[in-house]
Amino acid sequence: MSKTLWPDVIGQHRVKEILLSAWHARRLPHAYLFYGDEGVGKSAMAMQLARLIHCERGEEEPCGMCDSCVKIRALRHPDVKLVFALPVGKNEISDDSPTAKLSDSEINAVREQIALKAANPYHRITVPRATVIKINSIREIRRESTLSASGGAKKIFIVLNADEMLDPAANTLLKTLEEPSLHTMLILTTSHRDALLPTIVSRCQQVRFDQLTGEQIQDALVRRRDVDSEQARILARLANGSYTRALDLDREEITSMRREVLAFIRQVLGKNTVPLAEAVEKLSGTRDRDLVVRFLTLMLVWFRDALVLSHGGDVINVDQSEELTSFLAKLPDADLVQVIGNIEKAISLVERNVYIQLVLLQLSVQLRQNILNDR
Repeated sequence: MSKTLWPDVIGQHRVKEILLSAWHARRLPHAYLFYGDEGVGKSAMAMQLARLIHCERGEEEPCGMCDSCVKIRALRHPDVKLVFALPVGKNEISDDSPTAKLSDSEINAVREQIALKAANPYHRITVPRATVIKINSIREIRRESTLSASGGAKKIFIVLNADEMLDPAANTLLKTLEEPSLHTMLILTTSHRDALLPTIVSRCQQVRFDQLTGEQIQDALVRRRDVDSEQARILARLANGSYTRALDLDREEITSMRREVLAFIRQVLGKNTVPLAEAVEKLSGTRDRDLVVRFLTLMLVWFRDALVLSHGGDVINVDQSEELTSFLAKLPDADLVQVIGNIEKAISLVERNVYIQLVLLQLSVQLRQNILNDR
């Protein structure tokens, strides 16, 4: 299989092989469960599979130009439906369509999110006041699954974040899975497979999605978003295998935070502890664990750069090469391996809800000991 096959989907070559083999053998199941971390391409792959099935040319690379391809890319194909969390409309009853009782502003919000998803298959759909996939949305799947597809192929329902179904909706979907139609396919996506009913999981063919590599994310940011290569490397490192997470990161915030990380390191090594105490207080005072993890991850990248540079390798923080070189020259005996280990432990503690200020204070002491041999 060509490496450029299905270029809308970043990486996931193993998954592409699985799906393409099933398509060639004409053994596509009635229901798939795509599971894996958030932002790795599950919904992008579901949309790609829909194009493969409906493309009028019938080749393994959808043409992108036929009526079906164009409509699916715009998410306007009558036989390909996205199902996702929606708000409950005023006076909504069980027989209503999912959007029948929504306000004009809510309808506009839904349309806007679909348009964003069409433009970027890695976009995370979020509609105000929408926290669960409504039972009415699943009932609509059940009604429409009994109808034939307009183009002669399959009716495809892509249920995004299927774990957002409550039990009544999940049990309704289960009935459809238990009585599959030959001309209907369900594709469920989830980042939390364990949150789904075991009976739903057992009735789907499961496909695990891998985390994306830093190189894949970096390349996608450069090619698709015109991000500077150096910044793309840092965003890719922070994204932890998720392209969506990389897109969500604020570039200006990261640039500013990198400067703050360098200042923090200098404060750790300085004789005056007041600036360090103020920095710890400011960072912990945000109570934003994701922000603290990003900060610590950037620090981790900086010290890994120092270690790599000490062995003659290339660094990520290219624009801080002078500071890294100076650090190594002044502190040749710094135990960088121990420094990196302590930062990784601090990140783990923050993610496990340990008191942020305590973690940062302890890390500051450890860094000073590891770098200055200050015991």
